[in-house]
Amino acid sequence: MKLSIRLLILAGLFFISCGKKQKEVAKVEIEPEIPLVAVQTTEEIVTDQQNYTTELVVDGIDIPWGMTWLPDGSMLITERAGTLYHVKDGNKTAIKNVPEVFAKNQGGLLDITLHPKYTENGWIYITYSIVAKKGNGSHTALIRAKLKDNALVSIEKLYQGSPNIKTAHHFGSRIVFDNDGYVYFSIGDRGKRDENPQDITKDGGKVYRLHDDGRVPTDNPFVGEKDAKTAIYSYGHRNPQGMALHPRTGQIWVHEHGPRGGDEINPVTKAVNYGWPVITYGINYSGTTITEETAREGMEQPLYYWVPSIAPSGMAFVTSDVYPELKGHLLVGSLKFQYLEFLTLTNDEKVANREKLLDGFGRVRSVRQGPDGFIYVGIDGKGVYKLVLNSGKKEAPKTTEDTVETEKITEEIPVETPIVTQEFDPKEMAASTKRGKVIYDNVCVQCHMANGEGVANVFPPLAKSNWLKDKVTESIRSIKYGLQGEITVNGEKYNSVMSPLGLSDQEVADVMNYTSNVWGNISDQMFTAEQVSKVKKK
Repeated sequence: MKLSIRLLILAGLFFISCGKKQKEVAKVEIEPEIPLVAVQTTEEIVTDQQNYTTELVVDGIDIPWGMTWLPDGSMLITERAGTLYHVKDGNKTAIKNVPEVFAKNQGGLLDITLHPKYTENGWIYITYSIVAKKGNGSHTALIRAKLKDNALVSIEKLYQGSPNIKTAHHFGSRIVFDNDGYVYFSIGDRGKRDENPQDITKDGGKVYRLHDDGRVPTDNPFVGEKDAKTAIYSYGHRNPQGMALHPRTGQIWVHEHGPRGGDEINPVTKAVNYGWPVITYGINYSGTTITEETAREGMEQPLYYWVPSIAPSGMAFVTSDVYPELKGHLLVGSLKFQYLEFLTLTNDEKVANREKLLDGFGRVRSVRQGPDGFIYVGIDGKGVYKLVLNSGKKEAPKTTEDTVETEKITEEIPVETPIVTQEFDPKEMAASTKRGKVIYDNVCVQCHMANGEGVANVFPPLAKSNWLKDKVTESIRSIKYGLQGEITVNGEKYNSVMSPLGLSDQEVADVMNYTSNVWGNISDQMFTAEQVSKVKKK
């Protein structure tokens, strides 16, 4: 592998205090340490595809969130929609008695791992978004269970975030055991950035630590604090969807989604505040400022951050001799740009170099090293693949042609007369589409792809889309108010769930102007905030 060693640019300052202060709920004395300095490379990432290819392990899994291995070498794989598969010899069997999940937007069946002493006790640990009674919101929960006759038995709920929240994003969630047998898991801020991450009396935006049976360790940092969630180990996180145990230091590392820019890697330390949203290297999806501060006393800097965001998901340290050139370093999946990122680490655990593996292969959802030493990668809309050394001509990635049959929830939406303006200033249109591209790249791209092609069986395409052309009002309505039910796009049916994006009327108009004029879509009409404001919720 051709590693291009490049100088990194140190961005950020040692902890300073400036700008408007926000209330900090947690007050814990932390032993002084040498503070991190946030590091971000501005060099172009290197693509090095020649050395690696893939082998399909299992197909027909739309969003393979988590995976783990049983002692016999077979796999357990979670599909976010709510199915747990047991995969053996290439055959997958759906496990019965899996808890019902809140399978909307980013919610569903999430991560899975085995107890380190699984052969002795048989415990399997799973995180998922719960289905609340009477539809009163949802949150992330951690359970443990045993597997018997292709069914989960002896299910025990170890933790459930509270209070429930009526959003459908930022659930987290990954699970890792440390070398002392504690179980760590993450919960995202649940879309309540100004309420949860900095408040230790509320769940969300945290990394948690428990005994394997769900008891709170007596040395957790907030034990004894009034009204505190005592399972919290660290706080000030946004949405950690990658977690791994460092093989040398034994420290838990997480990576987490930033807003527009500012995805982070954070080695997790007890009682530490990682700053979100008081400090961040990102901005709002609309381009506006979240905060002027990138550093503040008492808040930890990330070990590394990405600008622009790559939308990281899945994370693994490579310890296997199968990949001599990767060993000792870090792999992170990119949902947004559809590749596996290889990060070279220095001896003092800093990021020295970045490379793309499997560039353009698909939205990398999960990354794990298996007991056989191979790296396994879950790809949205495809399934799970094994990373192998390329011994010859690389074959094109296999895809599944399986279709997902879903219950029809709503009738097909009829064609509506577009609410648009027929005459417009080309300069205004150019400015609007430019703003729309920025919003799309930071809000929409994770589901509909950078090329607008969507994800087979999961997210409808926007490229050459009759939805944008013939159902313009419904397109606007879906962006503005969200969407739930069966729709037909380009003759294909999708059981779509999309939460409201929280965009202003102007931002909706900008997104519509952009998407209506790229990827083979051609429109001579312009959308405005005034016209978008006339589209009402059904």
